[in-house]
Amino acid sequence: MTIPIPQLIRSRRRSLALEVRIDGAVIVRAPYFVTDSVIQKFVSQNREWIDKVYQRTRHQSEQFAPKKFIEGEKFLYLGQEYPLHIAGEIGGRLLFEDQFLLSARYLPKARKLFDRWYREEAFSILTQRCQFYAPKIGVLYQRIKLSNAKQRWGSCNPKGNLCFNWRLVMAPREILDYVVIHELAHLKELNHSARFWAIVKKVIPSYREAKKWLKDNQPRLFCAP
Repeated sequence: MTIPIPQLIRSRRRSLALEVRIDGAVIVRAPYFVTDSVIQKFVSQNREWIDKVYQRTRHQSEQFAPKKFIEGEKFLYLGQEYPLHIAGEIGGRLLFEDQFLLSARYLPKARKLFDRWYREEAFSILTQRCQFYAPKIGVLYQRIKLSNAKQRWGSCNPKGNLCFNWRLVMAPREILDYVVIHELAHLKELNHSARFWAIVKKVIPSYREAKKWLKDNQPRLFCAP
């Protein structure tokens, strides 16, 4: 399996870092002041790590192929898998009633319908969880937006705007809650200092397990719909 040439992204960061994305892209993040020769040496020294992570990532991606929207196919929602049933007239295009019901006449638009359904559910649930946890952390936020980022689960800015990956609605509720708490905590500490993690731990002591679950299950969430 051929590993792609690493993509270089420079920014005002202070150190070098490597990243292997779920789509197989290899990213090198570097400060503006670091020379190309130093970057090349850094990549060379970490070649074994790149190879290992790349192989694992590609294997995971192959395990979770894109959805085909066929009878009985399973779809994730809040950590559980529910089967898809292709039905006749169901009083709508796509419904959820302990299973996903898709009107046969709208089968050609299945991917678009699932995408819309997941996004609507994500916005509703994430809004509820932000409203629940913000007072516990002692912060106020301005607005919530959804993203389709390939790597990031959430983000915030100093103005109090929160952004969450809509695919979180496929994860168990406690995992979704962790990301909500993580971003709300950033409204107090816009960093990953010890003070920041203390805020997170106070609300969700098991945050390390949640972080690991997201890392281990990323390919599973990104394969659907």
